[in-house]
Amino acid sequence: LAVLAAAPGCGSGDAPSEGAPPGAESTATPAASVEVVKLEPRSLVERVELSGELEPWVHVSVSAELGGRVELVSFREGQHVRKGQVLARVGSDLFEADLAEAQARLEGAQAIHEKSEQLFKREHLPRQELIAATSALRAAEARVRGAELRLERSVIKAPISGVALSRELEPGEVVSPGAPITELYRVDRLKAVAGIPENDIAPFRVGGEATIEVDAFPDRIFEGRIHLIGPAAMGPSRTFPTEIAIDNPRGELRPGMIARVALVRRTLEGVIVLARDVLQDRDAGPVAIVAAAGVASVRELTLGPSQGNLVVVEKGLEPGELLIVTGQRGLIDGQAVEVVEGRP
Repeated sequence: LAVLAAAPGCGSGDAPSEGAPPGAESTATPAASVEVVKLEPRSLVERVELSGELEPWVHVSVSAELGGRVELVSFREGQHVRKGQVLARVGSDLFEADLAEAQARLEGAQAIHEKSEQLFKREHLPRQELIAATSALRAAEARVRGAELRLERSVIKAPISGVALSRELEPGEVVSPGAPITELYRVDRLKAVAGIPENDIAPFRVGGEATIEVDAFPDRIFEGRIHLIGPAAMGPSRTFPTEIAIDNPRGELRPGMIARVALVRRTLEGVIVLARDVLQDRDAGPVAIVAAAGVASVRELTLGPSQGNLVVVEKGLEPGELLIVTGQRGLIDGQAVEVVEGRP
C-alpha cells in the first residue's frame, strides 16, 4: 500500500492530512447504539413463597346421637344447607310415644302431690308421705324432660351453614347411635394451610398480608391474611403450620385445591430495583453500565434483598442516572455510546 501511495497520480485525493498518523481513520471506534432507562426510587415487596392446600373454614361431621328407624332425609349430596335446617329424623315416633307416657305419669304425680299437700295441711298425713309424693313428682318431671330431649335430638339439624358433602343414610334404614349422616363444609371462607420454615418465621404475625394463586385461575391473585401460626415446629422439616384466611363469597375456590402462598416479609421503600437480566457478572462481581456524558460507565454493585427476577441495588447506582438496558453487552468503561431510545 505504501508503494502504491507513492506512485504518481495514485490516491492523491485520499491522502491523510498533514501530521495525521497513517491508518488513523481505520482505527477509530464508532459510538455504540444503546437504550437506557432513567433510574427512579421505587418499592420492593419481599415475600416468602410456600406451597399449601385449600381447606374449608369449618368442617363438621354430623351423626345421629340416637339410634332408630330413619323417617326423613331432607337434603341432597352437594346441597347448600342453612344453620338449623332439619337434615333427618331418626326414631322420632318412638320418642314421641315415650314423651306421651312420661307426661301422663307426670299428671298423676301432680295430682297425688296436690292431695298430699292438702292432707298434710289438715294434719291428716305424715310429713314423710308428703316428702315421698314430692320426690315422685320431681322424678316424673325429670322423665318428661328426658323424653323431650330424646325427641328433640332425634331431629338432626345442621349445626352450621355449609355444603353437604355426602348423604350417608336413606329413609327406612335402621341405624345405631353415632351413625354418620353427612359432612358439612363451610366454603364462603377458606383457609390455605402451609408451613413456614424455621429460618423464615421471625417476621410473620397473625394478621399479616398474603396472596394466594391456584392453577384453576392462572391469571388471578387472591388476597388473604394470616389467621393462625402454629406455636411449635412440626415434623423433620421444622415448619410452623400456618393458616391463611381467604374470603370466598362466590364459591370459586374449592377445598383440596393446591395453593401457592406468598407471605409479605417486608416492604422496602425508596430503593433502586433492577431486573437481574440487565446485570453482568464480571471478575469483581455484578456490574451495571450507565450512560454518562456520551460514554459508558461501568459500576460495581452491592446487591441487597431480591424477589423473583428483581433485586435491590444497595450501592453503585444513584437515582436519575441512565442505565443501559439494551446494547450493554461487551461495552467497556469509557467507550462512546449513542442513546437511540429511552424506555419508560
